[in-house]
Amino acid sequence: MTCFNERSPSGLDRILERIVEDPYARFLGIEILELCEGCSKTAITIGEHLLNFLGMPHGGVIFSLADVAFSAACNSYGQTAVALNMNVSFLAAVPAETRLYAVATEESRSRRIALYRVAVSAEDGTLVALCHGTAYCKNQPPVAEGR
Repeated sequence: MTCFNERSPSGLDRILERIVEDPYARFLGIEILELCEGCSKTAITIGEHLLNFLGMPHGGVIFSLADVAFSAACNSYGQTAVALNMNVSFLAAVPAETRLYAVATEESRSRRIALYRVAVSAEDGTLVALCHGTAYCKNQPPVAEGR
């Protein structure tokens, strides 16, 4: 489900198109499931190729899933937002073939600074990681036309 920006009905669609085309997210297999102003939901299925040498999902993959959700949520207003800081706490390991979801929710936003909470959970509801991200909101659109 995609929410629509009431000020510009096609605004979120344009942002969503750019996010879906992100080469790194596509390479990992991250999907954008929802995008609304200030929130988003992403997903990935943990394949064998995403496991570390201990047989658990690589922390970088979990962080990347959360980072894509964070980036989508904080850029959803049609204004460029870049990460200043992101902290992650890994809480549980899951086996291969587990479907993970990251839900980014805006906690605070001012003219220049925004704070987000990103919860990464397994399909059974197990909380796998919790992240907090701070973004700097620039006074420019998030994507250049034609790029």
